Amino acid sequence: MKIVEFAEAKKPVDDLDDIIDKPEDADQDKIPHILMQLRKALDVEGEYTITFKDGKKTRLPMDTIVAFIKKYLDARPGDKEALQAQAANSIEGFMSALKKDISKPDIPKIKGSRYMSHFAGDFDDK
Repeated sequence: MKIVEFAEAKKPVDDLDDIIDKPEDADQDKIPHILMQLRKALDVEGEYTITFKDGKKTRLPMDTIVAFIKKYLDARPGDKEALQAQAANSIEGFMSALKKDISKPDIPKIKGSRYMSHFAGDFDDK
């Protein structure tokens, strides 16, 4: 047995090499992020074609782009992810995400002693 063959036989097997060497999914990066597309369309005043995951391309009016970006910025983090996922699928999903109600729930005032009401923001009790 040669030294090279002996070294190859004793080489430890590392399972992480198989994971690292796998190429990433090529289809994943074909369509840019929906929010980046909308911001680019906003920069060029609507003269940019938006591409959706279903393969359809369209140009959106400026008021629709602005309305979606405002809605996105006003949303909570969990709602932002759902909004992006729905809007990126298709033009129908985009329009339904734009119409979706994501209003914040009303938080009731805490009633308690006069001391606690100062911390809770309830100054109207005397």
